[in-house]
Amino acid sequence: MHHPKANLHTEWEITDLGEPTKIVGVEITQTNNSITIAQKTYIKLILRQEGLEGLKGSATPMDPNIKLEPNPDGNAGNRSNSFARLLGKLQFLANSTRPDIAFIVN
Repeated sequence: MHHPKANLHTEWEITDLGEPTKIVGVEITQTNNSITIAQKTYIKLILRQEGLEGLKGSATPMDPNIKLEPNPDGNAGNRSNSFARLLGKLQFLANSTRPDIAFIVN
């Protein structure tokens, strides 16, 4: 039985770079039993950009009893502020490799 890569070599000129370790910012770790994807570098970049590198993790990042009010700053429709940009980055993480933070981000 031919390996799938062998079939590619018969049709096209290709270079085998081995097993992938990173694709579009997503780190890939393979073992005999599993494949793990992560975005540790991207998360560290976000923390550094937001000045949050020294913070400790928390199971629930905010008090669930706090009553949130819509649009407290009165900037309706302004999606270019830093909070909106941070939420966009976190939403990308939640959709890509961190479904565990989706509830909190949303």
